[in-house]
Amino acid sequence: MTQSLLLHSPPEFCQYADGPCDQDFSALANGEGVFLFGSQPPAIAATIETAARQLGESTQTSWRTWRNFETGGQIVFCQICKAMRGAATVFADVTTLNFNLLFELGFCLGLDVAVVPIKDSTYSVDQRAFTSLGVLDTLGYLDFRNAAELVRNAGEALGRPTLQRPPKKTFRDAPLYVLKGPIDTEGAVQMMSTLKKSPLHFRAYDPEEKPRASLHYHWKNVQGSFGVFAHLLSPNREGALAHNALCALLIGVALAEQKAVLLLQEEGDEQPIDYRDLVQTYERPEQVQALLEAPIDSVFQRLQELDPNFEPPATDLLSRIDLGDGAAENEIAGLRSYYVRTGQFSKAMKGHARLVVGRKGAGKTAMFYAIRSAAQRGHQSLVLDMKPEGHQFTRLREAVLDVLSKGQQEHTVEAFWTFLLLAEIAHKILNNPRELSAAEREPSRFQSYKRLEEAFEAHGLGSSGDFSQRLLRQVDRIAERLGGLEELSVRTDLPELVYGGDIKSLADAVAGYVGDQKDEVWLLIDNLDKSWATRGTTPEDIAIVDGLLEAARSLERQFASRQVRLSCLVFIRTDILEHLNQHTADRGKEGTIGLDWDDLELFKEIVKRRLCASGELSGDFEEVWKQIAEPTVGTQDSFRYIVDRTLMRPRDLLHFLQSALEVATNRGHERITAADIQHAEESYSEASLLWLGYEIEDTNQQVANAIYGFYGCPQALDLEAVKDRLGASGIEDLKLEAAIELLMWFGFLGIRSSSTGEEEFSYEVQFNLRKLLHPVSQGRAKYVIHPAFRPALSAEG
Repeated sequence: MTQSLLLHSPPEFCQYADGPCDQDFSALANGEGVFLFGSQPPAIAATIETAARQLGESTQTSWRTWRNFETGGQIVFCQICKAMRGAATVFADVTTLNFNLLFELGFCLGLDVAVVPIKDSTYSVDQRAFTSLGVLDTLGYLDFRNAAELVRNAGEALGRPTLQRPPKKTFRDAPLYVLKGPIDTEGAVQMMSTLKKSPLHFRAYDPEEKPRASLHYHWKNVQGSFGVFAHLLSPNREGALAHNALCALLIGVALAEQKAVLLLQEEGDEQPIDYRDLVQTYERPEQVQALLEAPIDSVFQRLQELDPNFEPPATDLLSRIDLGDGAAENEIAGLRSYYVRTGQFSKAMKGHARLVVGRKGAGKTAMFYAIRSAAQRGHQSLVLDMKPEGHQFTRLREAVLDVLSKGQQEHTVEAFWTFLLLAEIAHKILNNPRELSAAEREPSRFQSYKRLEEAFEAHGLGSSGDFSQRLLRQVDRIAERLGGLEELSVRTDLPELVYGGDIKSLADAVAGYVGDQKDEVWLLIDNLDKSWATRGTTPEDIAIVDGLLEAARSLERQFASRQVRLSCLVFIRTDILEHLNQHTADRGKEGTIGLDWDDLELFKEIVKRRLCASGELSGDFEEVWKQIAEPTVGTQDSFRYIVDRTLMRPRDLLHFLQSALEVATNRGHERITAADIQHAEESYSEASLLWLGYEIEDTNQQVANAIYGFYGCPQALDLEAVKDRLGASGIEDLKLEAAIELLMWFGFLGIRSSSTGEEEFSYEVQFNLRKLLHPVSQGRAKYVIHPAFRPALSAEG
């Protein structure tokens, strides 16, 4: 289609119409010269009107000014738009930085209409801002001081070729162009913060970093974008004139090129008539987010419409999606196909740590099964996966440890674990038919095998039952022996009491067989703390963990002497590590792998793999996600919206997503909508509050009940308000500080910075509560309820 036909065809999208243009272009004039100017200053306006009249009288061309446009009962700019489309050349006055004129000039550029700026350079108003603006300097302009000069220069410029536009480059990866101002007002900060959380990646022009940019630079960025957003400054602010002028010019270009546009304006100043309807004003910065919702959605919709790679969701896709179970124990088979091998996983496989630490639901058990699967690399590897139940250790505490001194506890627990681990390695070998079959084919191996079997049986170790049963049996045997003593003295041989005989024969038999037949041994121990109260761990519990680690170190040395690598990984909660470090003199000596999630990209990979595995989808996360869910909830990226409302744990994320999936399926939707997500948030929040109560009550029943005392409270509270809520729930004054720390640790409470509004919770600072609470003690932050619990508690904004 020729440029003439394009100009005479109503655009398919116009921000004024919020869709296809609704104007009639059938009567557009052709070959006109058009003057656009402001009514102020009157002397300049009179000069231009005189020149237009003289040109009309002396030439065959029709010359008009905006005063000749028939705007009665019409949208003013729509009539100006038609006049520009029918003009041979548009002459726009830039003597002063009139925002209407700059907007119209930009519109001409976007239409590829020949436009010539005109300027009376002897008029010095706005000269500083004109220089600061810069882009008009590079565009060039016709100078005039009177009507005669303007008639002569304009006549010569009529029919001048249109300005060459920059080469087209579409920024699909960053479809939004944002014009930042020279001052980061609170509203501007809020706009940028909202955009960062949206699904739209953007490019920003920042005058602090690039004070001047050419028209070509800006035009290229506008042309390649799907939307252009700008934040206008109050005219009372320094630098407002040049910045707002640039915004007017570039928004004009964007509107002509059928981009989605937004102009945000702080304070309710009267706006230029040409683009008054495009400006969204606000009085309070917190209103900005709501104003961005529709423009963000418009840009994203246009991106999809114009993106040939976008594929609509497959029919009945949601019914095929299986996100798996939030508990890793229930999806062992599925984890093989979609477990994400993170850096923490790689570190664990290299044997660089002995502890894997994380909160409940952080993915410790998922890593347990993933390592178990990866470590089983053939006959040369021996993998023991042990998942004791907490009640066995309750029995160990009550029957054994409670009657021992601290020093005796340490020796007894280390001996207990040494014996138990050796017995389990022997049990694993002796109950594997492949080991027996291989031994029967090799005489030397058979001798080693029989020696191991005899040592195992000599200790009366039965092979029936699972690990938990065998563990409990060992505890009962120790308790029985201990109970048979008339007196426990310093001379009592505690290891002998634990072993029930000479341990050396069993240790030598295990090491001998493993040293000859294996290259590596893996000991994976999970669920050790399953029934231990969160932040309610006892010294005896810590002794059990510490004894296990000491026994593992001893076995590692013993196996290393036979050129066998033994790797022991113990999976424990974060609070257990805290207590371990507090009660251990040589704290921090154990290599530790933390599973505290703080990377949004990892969550994306977790979800993508599950969606691809069950929904038969492919592509990167954004391509997959847009097929199963709408991209935004309000102004925020829909996936980030979900993640931000969880406690940043995979289990929480999967629960929320599963709830949203169910809502969408029940409503017959082809993909999850924003409304589905918001509805799911309500039920997820109720469930999260209930789960939190269960988790806290193991430690402190009173605090677990107190969380419901925050119903109907503000999201952010000062210290006294928090104490009042807790006190009203029956918590004594002397226990208030401990209760607050407990709620902080669990993530129910966090802090909100008074200066930035940013929120932070315990899991983001590795549960360093002193660091988290420091800004509160300095008066620079308030307490804040976590977003996961706000809907359930009707917490006010």
